[in-house]
Parts: sequence; C-alpha cells; structure tokens
Amino acid sequence: MSDHPYSSALNPPLEGIDYSAMRPFSRWSSKHLETLIGGWLQLDPPCLELATLALNELDIRQDDLNARMKFANIGLTPIPWLSAARDAVLSTLAPERPDRKGKGTVYVILRDGYVRENGTYGAYVGSTSKPFEKRFAEHRKGGKRSARGLAKHGIEPLYSLFLPLNPFPSTTSTLREWETRLHECLAPVVPKVTGDVAF
Repeated sequence: MSDHPYSSALNPPLEGIDYSAMRPFSRWSSKHLETLIGGWLQLDPPCLELATLALNELDIRQDDLNARMKFANIGLTPIPWLSAARDAVLSTLAPERPDRKGKGTVYVILRDGYVRENGTYGAYVGSTSKPFEKRFAEHRKGGKRSARGLAKHGIEPLYSLFLPLNPFPSTTSTLREWETRLHECLAPVVPKVTGDVAF
C-alpha cells in the first residue's frame, strides 16, 4: 500500500457556489448533480466534500438513488457527518465573524485512517498565518511540519467548514483561540477530530 493513497494535490474551492449556504446546490438540476458527483469521485484526490454536498441536496429531493450508486460503484463513502458539522459551524461560529479581516486561516482537512475508531472519516483542525495552499502542501508532504497522519491519510480541505469563518488576524493567540473553538464545535458531531487545542 502506498504511503500516499491519494495525490497530495489541492482541490481548490469550486467557483460559483456559496459555501456558507445551507443548501449550496439548491438551484442545480438533479441530473447535473448526478453527473458532477461521478466526475468528482473520479478525481485524485476525490472531491468528497462536493460530492457529499450534492448528494445531500439530492437526498432532500428524494432523488438520490443514482448518486448513491456512483459512490458504491467506486468504493467510496459519502462523508456521513458533513451536514451536522456544517449546521454546527454555520449556526454557532459563523454568526460571530461579521468582520472577517486579516491573513490568518483556521482550516479543516478531511482524513481517513480511523477505521478502528469509527469506520469512516475524521477531521484535522489547524490554523496558519501562511497562505493556506502552502500549509496544506506541508501537511501532505510529510516531515516534522506535517502533523501526525496527514501525509498518509489527508484527503482534502473541507471548505464548507472554514471558508465562512475566515480570514482572521495573523496573531498566534487569535488563531489558536479560533482553532480551539472550531475543534470544540466539531467534536460532538465528527467521530474523530485531531489537532492542537488550547486550554
């Protein structure tokens, strides 16, 4: 088995959708979403966040059978806790960020490798004063700047869990505070959350 089951490439945010919306794909046709899900799942790394958000929309419409088959056919699982995690972030943390200024970023990365603990995906929460793209590359490259397990098990950023909060001032205290708050917000709904927490 490869040390990097998925490419370390960074999937950028999808242009044209509002990651802070409860239903970012509400105006997209079901057929189009089905097609996109198939394409997103074929990428390396797969765009599991987008595919799961689209599947959640189709589930609301009770038109999700074909989309679920696309996941099953490729041997991937939707992120089961993404909807609950988004609800938690958008209802508790996002309203506290009316003035988003600065160059700091608090972020969430989807990861696997937690099969014994929960049989599915977990999340890593971090913060950085660097450009997020550079920090993500460090995580996926490995070494002492990586954070335990992300070089092997990191998959993709979960933009819908952090873009509505950012940016932040680059001060260490502010970033650490919000990294901790995001971690604590996700912990009740995500089976495994890792990252530093300030007490």
